[in-house]
Amino acid sequence: MTMLTLWVGVWMVASTILVDAQSTLSNCEEKPQRSRCQRACKCDCSDYWNTDTFCLQVCNDIDNGSPVDALSWCSDYNVADDCDQYDSNWSDSTIQSNLHINYMRAYGRDFSLNFFTDTARSELLPLAVIIHGGGFNSGSKDNCKIVESAREFASRGYRSVAISYPLCGAYWNGTDVDENVTAFGSDGPWHAWDAEEPLYPPGVGQQHPQCIKGASSSRAHPEQFAQSQEVANRAARYAIQYAHSRAEEWGIDVEQTVCNGASAGAITCYEMFLFNTTVRFRPQNTGLEPVPDLDQIKINVAAGRAGALVPPEVRAVTEDTVAAMAPGAAVYDLHGDEDTVVDISKAQFLVETMEEFLIPAELDIATGEGHSIFEYQFNKTHPERLNTMFDFIELYLSGNVGEDDDVDNDDVDNDDDVDEDDDDVDNDDDNSVCEDDDNAIKFLAASRTPPVFVNGCRQVARNGGCSKTIVVELCCQSCANFWS
Repeated sequence: MTMLTLWVGVWMVASTILVDAQSTLSNCEEKPQRSRCQRACKCDCSDYWNTDTFCLQVCNDIDNGSPVDALSWCSDYNVADDCDQYDSNWSDSTIQSNLHINYMRAYGRDFSLNFFTDTARSELLPLAVIIHGGGFNSGSKDNCKIVESAREFASRGYRSVAISYPLCGAYWNGTDVDENVTAFGSDGPWHAWDAEEPLYPPGVGQQHPQCIKGASSSRAHPEQFAQSQEVANRAARYAIQYAHSRAEEWGIDVEQTVCNGASAGAITCYEMFLFNTTVRFRPQNTGLEPVPDLDQIKINVAAGRAGALVPPEVRAVTEDTVAAMAPGAAVYDLHGDEDTVVDISKAQFLVETMEEFLIPAELDIATGEGHSIFEYQFNKTHPERLNTMFDFIELYLSGNVGEDDDVDNDDVDNDDDVDEDDDDVDNDDDNSVCEDDDNAIKFLAASRTPPVFVNGCRQVARNGGCSKTIVVELCCQSCANFWS
């Protein structure tokens, strides 16, 4: 095939797509229910990261305005209604949405959030911040999985916000992946956080080519990946600050905050959970300064899917960073053991690091699952999968973890003087519960073929392991709590 033939083929495909978009829009006044007409309503012309050619043409036709405002048949379009597609029947519930609320301006762009609340609840409730994934170069708060997650939190007693945040295309102007990044303000690749104008003109796909692939791609500069999480952390803190400013109106308990996300969203949650804005990687290049007001914000529980912890050479957990965290804070990660995007070893490193600093942590392993595990967790035929996360959140958010509660900390009672007579007393007393042996159950799991990584008895009990006699013997406390 000659280069000329290849170029002509590419041109014909692109032209066909553009013509299809134009013809769809021209017929939509007469037939607004056509699938392409409705698809046009979903285009967000501020999505600088979006590479969808159809939306590019739609947005060009309406001068990068809002389809809801510019296209008559889209005037009633509502992303929350469109996302009611997981058999949850939110339209008949008391969960209400307030969409596209601007909460900050950064890099010359506005960033917004969606607010979800249960109108039947009038008391102050904890705040849940929901953060989308997408490799720090793509993704949206309007993704239906994010909307579903935010509604689920709202239905379980939280005021929830799903946020947009600056992605690669908002701040990165590119530099060779093999070159060192030059200092901020000296023609380096970083745009200024407080810039008045955006790096690229508003519009679909308006970004540097290096931002088309995810931040961890070999085509992206490794330093940009290391610092993208700092940007997301900062933005999420601004979102929380904004929500707190409306706490009385929205019914938010400002002392209780949960962060939930998937993939890059989960990584951001763990970043915000562990590090404030003073913990930075090569700030001379990003131009990001500490913001003391934002550092007053604490995350009580971070709970995500397919997350990870940044390596210590980028940002290290230390006694000082732990001292700045919320007292009693805890972290939970649901992870597929066949995840090829964020390998489970990175989640294991997260939990091991937490254990080193006595931070409660649980790694819930989805056996046989890969990176995208929303459908696994939200599977309505297995409610225990989602309940596991919410049980963990509520346990640590309530502060009801007792001194002897050994949830995944490996802080098992080390008193070697407990003898068989003590066990007999426990067994004869209906009001007492025996001890878990977390170390033994971890050793047992690791000895399997192939080895299985578990955090302790609580995880094994939640996953149904108490059907086995040996698990009941080693994890009698957790088995009694979850399966009695």
